[in-house]
Amino acid sequence: MRLRYLAPALLVVSLALAGTAMAGTVEQFTTPTRNIGCIASDTEGVTVLRCDIRTFTYSRPKKPANCPLKYGDSLSLSETGRARWTCHGDTALPPPGGKGIRTIKYGVTWERGPFTCTSRVTALECRSDDGHGFRLSRLKAERFVVRADG
Repeated sequence: MRLRYLAPALLVVSLALAGTAMAGTVEQFTTPTRNIGCIASDTEGVTVLRCDIRTFTYSRPKKPANCPLKYGDSLSLSETGRARWTCHGDTALPPPGGKGIRTIKYGVTWERGPFTCTSRVTALECRSDDGHGFRLSRLKAERFVVRADG
């Protein structure tokens, strides 16, 4: 196959795969200040939550050598396992002046699938049913695990 035919063929395959990957449900929300934005997605039975922060003063974690994109302003959770820093080139933040994105008021808890997030003046705290989670605020970002007593 000649190169001039290969590029269009790869484009068609890429678009088909992107359409498949985007199938599922997506829900976006933000905090009252719009400084933190989150996206929960459920694709092919896998649910993931990601939250990004726009402005912060905490020290970013060390960027891995294999991350050529942004790092240290985004945390994600899967249904099981520890919260992870996200290497990303996109954002979960709402666009400035963006409308139609749900705002989680302070003191309110958002729930979807295995995740709960509580919006507080001090931080957004999100966790999965298995007890792993994170707190994200202008001052600090921390990952945690709540162990069951026993």
